[in-house]
Amino acid sequence: MKFKILFIFILLLFSSRVLAQEHASDEDSMKTAGFWISRHPSPDALIMNPEAIARFNSRLCNDNKLTKDIFDIIQEQRTQTLSDDLEKIFEDIRSKDYYTAADVRDDEDFMDDVKGNMNLSGVVTGVAPRYGLVVHFAPQRFLPTNEGLYEHEKDYDFDQLQNSGLDVGTPVAVIHTSEDGLWYYVMTDISDGWVEAKNIALGDVDQVKEFAQDKNFVVVIRPKADIFGNESMTDYNGYLRMGMRLPLSSVGVGHVTVKVPAMDADGTLAIREGYMNAEDVNIGFLAFSARNIYRQALMMLNEPYGWGDMHGEQDCSRFLQMVFATVGIVLPRDSKDQAQVSSSPVNFDKKSTDTAKIASLVKTPAAISLLAMKGHILLYLGAVNGKPYVIHETTSYKQMKDKKEITYSFNKVMISDLSLGQGSSKGSLLRRLTRIVPIE
Repeated sequence: MKFKILFIFILLLFSSRVLAQEHASDEDSMKTAGFWISRHPSPDALIMNPEAIARFNSRLCNDNKLTKDIFDIIQEQRTQTLSDDLEKIFEDIRSKDYYTAADVRDDEDFMDDVKGNMNLSGVVTGVAPRYGLVVHFAPQRFLPTNEGLYEHEKDYDFDQLQNSGLDVGTPVAVIHTSEDGLWYYVMTDISDGWVEAKNIALGDVDQVKEFAQDKNFVVVIRPKADIFGNESMTDYNGYLRMGMRLPLSSVGVGHVTVKVPAMDADGTLAIREGYMNAEDVNIGFLAFSARNIYRQALMMLNEPYGWGDMHGEQDCSRFLQMVFATVGIVLPRDSKDQAQVSSSPVNFDKKSTDTAKIASLVKTPAAISLLAMKGHILLYLGAVNGKPYVIHETTSYKQMKDKKEITYSFNKVMISDLSLGQGSSKGSLLRRLTRIVPIE
């Protein structure tokens, strides 16, 4: 009898160790695209063809008003409210009593100076916008200043005036200029805000449109791709982030020649040749398949976090926008708008149990579904042993330890299950989940 009990104990111990080793192996393998591709029922099936993607993008732009066509702006309607819109943005920021970089809270002199430079009295109704292309990576700001405002003292990585970042080649519609002439208020297809004029070369609308809509192009498929000014690729001219596109001129050995916007001495737009590593780009968009989404998302693993694209990086919503841009999907810039893109979302409320959410998730299409919650958005990778996993760009999470709430910092793209944050005042990712957003 004792021998039998001992045998069972050894068997259970061995089994538990094997399971633990398998679990550890799974955790390590999850960091590769191949792990998820192998678990997907049809990784190479076309989710949407180019025509369907065009219809999807059109719906977001024309019906849902979540993106925009900057070449189809009815300026007479827009400028009637632009002054009010800018005033509202300013007053909303002023009401938050943010800290300056000098740790001064609610600095009235600073705010008054910024408001004066907004040139609200100079907004003109009925004037067609000017058009241009971004020639240097450009922070896009809520107010025309490079000075930051912060919710907490010395919280310098979270500048509340940072709206987004514009890559080289981004087409813009310039609809207003600051009092000092150093800032433009610009629209892109996914964001609006102030950009320093030195980063934008103005050109004829047809010239900008032709560049932006060139059918022969490359799209960046690496987290970042260098641009060089010479064929030997030693003259560094900046970089592009994943999902950005440039018109293609020719294909060489190990490199491609692309068209790059530049600013002439008189400040006007010029188009010059640039050179990029062939392995950093794809000619045309990638096919919209689970395999390609997995590959692009996992390629971003451990890439640094950047609030509103600070430091040339990306936040949670920009990460997803970049990944899906490689297949031609134009997602909105912000997470609250990305949560609205599906025509068949699955919604949860405060009464929804964790069990019910998991049951919905395991039936959710992996690789093409966003998971939305207040202030955050993630990409659903799939379920392993009934446990849903996601990839997301995140700063930190809170966890209870020894009856204290501890903050663990990440500041990068990571893979996690939805228990992250469990027991904290904010709650787990699963508890916070409000919507499943399939992109199809």
